[in-house]
This record gives sequence, structure tokens and C-alpha cells, in this order.
Amino acid sequence: MYKLVALDLDGTLLDDKGRISARDAKAITAFSRKGGMVVLSSGRMTGCVEPFAKLMGIDCSVISYNGAMVRLTEREGRELLYHEPLESSHSDRIVDFCEREGYLLNYYLDDLLYARGDASLRRYAEIYSGQTKAVYRFVDNLSGFRGKSPTKLILITDSSGPDKSRTRDFLYGYFEGAMGRFVNVARTNPEYLEFFSKKTDKGVALGRLAGHYSIRREEIIAFGDGENDIPMLEYAGLSVAPSNSKTAAAASAGVVSRYDNNNSAVGRFLETI
Repeated sequence: MYKLVALDLDGTLLDDKGRISARDAKAITAFSRKGGMVVLSSGRMTGCVEPFAKLMGIDCSVISYNGAMVRLTEREGRELLYHEPLESSHSDRIVDFCEREGYLLNYYLDDLLYARGDASLRRYAEIYSGQTKAVYRFVDNLSGFRGKSPTKLILITDSSGPDKSRTRDFLYGYFEGAMGRFVNVARTNPEYLEFFSKKTDKGVALGRLAGHYSIRREEIIAFGDGENDIPMLEYAGLSVAPSNSKTAAAASAGVVSRYDNNNSAVGRFLETI
């Protein structure tokens, strides 16, 4: 019997327009009403995950920032169960690079989002806020955060363009080579390059949460489509990837659905258990 369902949002539970289908919502709420625990697990900040639980009318724990933070249910006061921020020695290097080279960097501290308020970079902030509804706090520069430990960072740039050295994938190669031994560097959306502590990921966070509620791995189902979901898919006793999943995520899943995120892959599978 499965006691916990962990759900990635973008590309998994959410369709390409950022919506939850009626079929998905019905299956998830049915699981919850039977006593099952639902966990929303996302790269987004906590405040940008919670609205989806409210939309479905359920109270659930939240794994946010790609596993760097876990908060319990609203009933439990959204208590902070786990937090593994990025060490300042690493975040300072990334901040210095972005300030010097002119990239927009999302800086997450105390569940708030900061970024440099440069008009030339505003379109990148609009890409992010348009997708996640996150609210920015713009500052003159991020140098004032030196020595602090952010929960996560996201460099936002173009997915393609004439200057290949400024594209997301080129920068991924650069940072993975320079810092990959010390920092998790993850490609999520086409424009996003995410940085978070090497000590954590969605799988580590799911394990902490499951341990808190005395739930065994074999009692967990996890759904995910991206590279950042792989640790969670590997931790769960049963893992499911929608058909739109990236190759590596699909290879890590126990089941690859015939259906994609636009055709209720989550709900169709939950109806079968």
C-alpha cells in the first residue's frame, strides 16, 4: 500500500500552460482523502508551490528549491523540517561572475527572491516571474550579500543565440567543470541554470520528509520529468515519468507513462493503484 505521493510540478503535474488538469486534481485529492500523503516537490520557492495545493484543496508538505528546503503542512504551521543552503564561499563566486559578466542571477534568501535591478536584464526576470509568479525584490547589486548562504541561485540567460558562450548549455559546461565537485549545477527550464548545495537534492529531501513521518521507501510513489527529479525517482519505491520526460529521467523511472504532462499522466496512473 502506498502512503505518500511526491509530485514534481513543471513538466509533470503542470501542463505546458502551467495548469493542473481536472483529472489530475481529482485523482490526487482522492488519494489524499483516503489518508495518503501528497508532497509537492519543485525547484520553485515555497511561496510559488503552495498555491497549487490550495488550488486542489489539499494540505501538503512542500519540498522546494530542488530539495534544499522542506516545510511541513499548513496544519503543522509550515514548520521548517530541513534546510541545506549553498555555502557562501561558492555562492560568492557565482555572484561575482554574474555581476562581472552581466547576467541576471536569482538570489534566494529567507524565502525571498532578490536580483539586480538592471533594466537591461529585466526581460530575464520577466521570463521567470511569468512562469512562476515569483515576486522580485530588486537591489542595486548582489555584492551586499557576500558572506551569506542563499538557499539556491538561478542564472537566467538565453537558450540559444549568436554568442554561444552566453547560452545556458555553454555556461552549464563551464560551471560544471569549475564547481561541479562542490555545487549541484542543474539545467531545468531552457533558460535556467540552477545552483544548490551538493549535500542535497530532491531525493535527500524526500528521505528526510519520509523519515519524519515514518514512511518507508517502498510506500512512496514519485513522479518527475527532469534531470533534477532523478534522485527523487531513484529514492521512491515506485517512480513514474510522463512521456515528455528527458531521456535521463525516463531511464531512472520504474514506469514511463504513455501519457505526457498535457494529458494527465499523473492522474491516469494514480487511478490504477
